[in-house]
Amino acid sequence: MSTDLNNHDGAPHTPSVMNSAERGMAIARRSFVFFGALFVAGCATTQRTQIASSRLPAPEWPEIPEVGVGAPPGTFCTPPKVDPKTGEVQAPAVCYSNGPVPFARPRESWARGTPNYADMDPMLPPKYITIHHDGMTAFWGITDLEARSRLELIRNGHRGKGWSDIGYHYIVDRAGVVWQGRDVTRWQGAHVKYRNENNIGVMCMGNFMLQQPSAAQIAGLNRTVAQLQRVYRIPSSSVYTHREWPGAQTLCPGTELQSKVLALRKTGFKSSAVA
Repeated sequence: MSTDLNNHDGAPHTPSVMNSAERGMAIARRSFVFFGALFVAGCATTQRTQIASSRLPAPEWPEIPEVGVGAPPGTFCTPPKVDPKTGEVQAPAVCYSNGPVPFARPRESWARGTPNYADMDPMLPPKYITIHHDGMTAFWGITDLEARSRLELIRNGHRGKGWSDIGYHYIVDRAGVVWQGRDVTRWQGAHVKYRNENNIGVMCMGNFMLQQPSAAQIAGLNRTVAQLQRVYRIPSSSVYTHREWPGAQTLCPGTELQSKVLALRKTGFKSSAVA
């Protein structure tokens, strides 16, 4: 057939040859339409593939952790978050309590033992907040591990004095992370001699006769005090430092933190810009 179709002798084509040629042209047209359709479909598929491949792969989303055994009633775990800068998925390191300071990490996330509840007094309705430093050596740690170690050191020191547990209700580390000490909804603290009734103890890690508090720490302190004021309707005039209590013979919370508290008090604990 190819010889006949490629004949260049000028002779007229026979009907059979013409029919064959027409059939060939019809097949060619159908093939063109068919393969053209495939080509179009292929372009569309390729385009979709290109669009899809231009997107970042979906992150491997971690499951929300379960609340651990021994966590306080009402504790919940926050969902994972995506870092807006890196796109990395960050699972929560700990679970948080829905108590008066919901952003505080619960006691069970750091404490290794249970308090002696039999020797602890029930918390009376809070009327005051008192700010402290731990007053030990200077502290520069900013990791959770360093904070937990410091907390356990403080707790052991307080138990060595015959107390049932760490004396403060909330502790702020240098990274601005807030940790739960005694459960303020249940137990009175041990942080101001003869003045623990109705009194919430908030402590900042470090010795502020020897060092400056960090900006993050002041922001965490401010946020904690403001939250406690809101929940318990405590005015700024009832927020003290340890040294401000009548009869208190102490330099706590240290000269450097004392000046920050005075500045925060002027704002009504509504500004974390003091550093």
